[in-house]
Formats: sequence, C-alpha cells, structure tokens
Amino acid sequence: MTALWTDDLSVGDQGIDDDHIGLFELINDLSNASMTHGYINNILHQLARYTEEHFSKEEEHMRKFDFPGVEAHLAQHEEFVEWLTTIRKMYARFPQSPFVVGDAVNSYLQRWLREHILQEDMKYRDFILEQKQAS
Repeated sequence: MTALWTDDLSVGDQGIDDDHIGLFELINDLSNASMTHGYINNILHQLARYTEEHFSKEEEHMRKFDFPGVEAHLAQHEEFVEWLTTIRKMYARFPQSPFVVGDAVNSYLQRWLREHILQEDMKYRDFILEQKQAS
C-alpha cells in the first residue's frame, strides 16, 4: 500500500513538512522493496536517525511557541522510540525474519504517521497559527 503525502498533512513549517514527506518516501520504498537483511537493517537505521533529527526539530518548534501540549506530544515521540528500539532489538536477535519485520514496520509506520500527523501534529499547527495571527 502506498502512503501518500497530501497538503492537508502540512503543519505550516517547511522543514517539518519535508521531514514528514521523507518518511512517506521511506514507507513507500519499504512497500516496494525486496526484504533482505541488509535492506531492513538500513531502514531501521534510517528510522533511528529520523527520530533523533525530526523529533528534536518538532519539539523545538513546539517549545518556541510555548505549545501547552508539548509534554503529551513528547510522550508520543517516546512511545515511537520505544517501539523502534524494541523492533531493532528483536531483529538483531532474529535476523532470519526480514519479511516479518519489514511488514510489521511498514504497517506500523503507515498507521502511525497518518494518525500522528492528522491528530497530534495538527494540534500544535493550529495553536501556532492562532499565536501568529494574534501577534
């Protein structure tokens, strides 16, 4: 299944939107890839790097505008990092299962990304837009 970026997913910050678009591209690559051990390791590594860079950028953006829901949002980021850490540890123990891990990662990412952006990221987008309009 292809994950599609649409303008309704924009949070109004080009850097954050570009990160989200990059994750959509990674999901699409994963959907169309041959699930080899090296490929899955690479995807997991990219996701770990993505979480470090993107989450810190997003968190900084929320703090800059004193978004009141920042702590709850950070908790969701932490849950994602815990999920990714668990998947990476599991795959390190059972590297003979690239198809299973690839499918699990793909389905989780597709669900999480759309839900997280549409439900959670829109909260800070709307708050920040209100703050900018008020000033």
